[in-house]
Amino acid sequence: MKGTIGLQWLFCIVIAISPVGGQEPTTDLAFSLLSDSAGPVMQATESFRLRVVDEEGQPITGARVTPWALRSGQGHGSWRSDGEDRSEIKPTSTRTDQDGIAVVKYPKFRNVEEQTKTIGVSVSIDHPDYVLAGSVHLDLPYDLKTADPVVLKAGVDLFVRPMIDGKPADPNLIVANWSDSRCWKDPGVMEAVDSQTLKFPSLEIGDASVLLMRVLDDQITHSSRIVDVNLKADQRNEIAVDLKPVVPIKGQLDPAVPRPIRNGRVVCWTLDPTVDYERAGFHSWSPVSENGDFVIPVWPTGEAIQLAGICDGYIGVSGEAPPEVSNPRNPDPYLRAQVMRPDQGDPVVLRMEPLLRCNITVVDEQEQPVEGVRVGSWPNIQWWNNGSQVYCDSLVSGEDMIRVRDGKKDYEAFLSEEYGYPFEIQTDRKGQGTLMLPKGSQSLAVKDDRYELPAFLGRRYTKIEMVSGERSKITLTVQRKGTDHLGEWDKLAGVVFGCSTREGRRICALPEVREKMDEFAKTFREGKNRQDPKLLAEAFTIVADAFVKAGDLNESMKWRKKAAEQQGKVAP
Repeated sequence: MKGTIGLQWLFCIVIAISPVGGQEPTTDLAFSLLSDSAGPVMQATESFRLRVVDEEGQPITGARVTPWALRSGQGHGSWRSDGEDRSEIKPTSTRTDQDGIAVVKYPKFRNVEEQTKTIGVSVSIDHPDYVLAGSVHLDLPYDLKTADPVVLKAGVDLFVRPMIDGKPADPNLIVANWSDSRCWKDPGVMEAVDSQTLKFPSLEIGDASVLLMRVLDDQITHSSRIVDVNLKADQRNEIAVDLKPVVPIKGQLDPAVPRPIRNGRVVCWTLDPTVDYERAGFHSWSPVSENGDFVIPVWPTGEAIQLAGICDGYIGVSGEAPPEVSNPRNPDPYLRAQVMRPDQGDPVVLRMEPLLRCNITVVDEQEQPVEGVRVGSWPNIQWWNNGSQVYCDSLVSGEDMIRVRDGKKDYEAFLSEEYGYPFEIQTDRKGQGTLMLPKGSQSLAVKDDRYELPAFLGRRYTKIEMVSGERSKITLTVQRKGTDHLGEWDKLAGVVFGCSTREGRRICALPEVREKMDEFAKTFREGKNRQDPKLLAEAFTIVADAFVKAGDLNESMKWRKKAAEQQGKVAP
């Protein structure tokens, strides 16, 4: 979670700067003018040039380059296209010219309000004659003259004959998911080449997979399993895929959960075997009735279900690793889905356990209660052999996504907001509220137009350990927005948090600096109160010394100043 923009007055000016003598192309500057004492903040649309070539080193013309994620010192995350992104700028696609060069635009600040700089851009590169490059991660600054070009591989076509009751099915009634993200970004690349056959173009040689469904009168009537195939370069790759009638799957929440159920919903995903490629899949969700019943109306024939669910006061028990998972973690630090196999007679009953109460008080720096502040957490569910998301937050109908097949609509367009965010409260006039959380270590952050948590080690959230049978309470002290910015911590975050940036790796490569960073980490691990001014003064001095060793005196002075500020708070 990140805070919303708390500007009392905002005015934007756009200036176009023309390219000169073959230099970098147009840069757009947006000035956000604050009416308070924080001063002006400038957001700029910056750019770099990227070259795309084939396996022979020849330029590829007309490849579509789409930025989809950004990295800063605070981490890597999706660049949203719905106007709600923290950069306040929408991503735009571009195409390569006759020299294979595309101009990629990105925001100077990953988070304009916090002034955190963008240090990396992730792009997808798509051309119908080549394999989709869906996750190309580029560090900034990116120099066309010294960087290796992006190479697109030649792919092969897959021909699929859909079959129903042993007879060819009309391919014009078939929709599909397959093993690259073109299936929803550009579904039109799948085409019927005759009255019985579909063609999926430019798939990577090797393992691939497809999932077929038939749509009749705007309803999904039949579905296949997820079918795996090994694609060869020297042959026509063709398979037949059987589809069977869709049978709704009925399930129930744990009988131990008191009825009536309030605000119940379940989320489900297909289960991948352990594979080394992007596999076709399917996901859906369902509301839960007051008596605990739910129905998944469409599900791929014969596929196992990963299931998670939540309702007022209860959450799904973390599931055990199925046989498809190699080397499962033990103990597992993540919340996991429960795996069920309805085709093998498994009852679809989601085991549940109580959420735990966390009593929260929010006060200002004068220790006065603050009313109307939203406090939230984001416990994740880690899907087996797949990614993660906030537990039961993203309610997306897979049947709608595969049926509608509109490449102009992204993932957010199919999200249901019926239930709101599951882990958020708003403080009352006493500055208090009760947040229901799963057991384990959870994060807490503030979302407000007026106040924010102080920046600490490049983050603006805190941790709390939720233990079954114990009462949890915490007081969050907030400050007025604009007091500091996460951008002030960018370089430190790059060093301390895994040396994830180019600057961080350069500094960490110095042995004496790594020693100082280890000392820094040890100081905080052993500290009982990580906000103790004496502890912070010592730690910031260690950081300042590290930057001196790295030859960065300006950065060192910043951290000596922070150390002095903390030292001034130490009681005599």
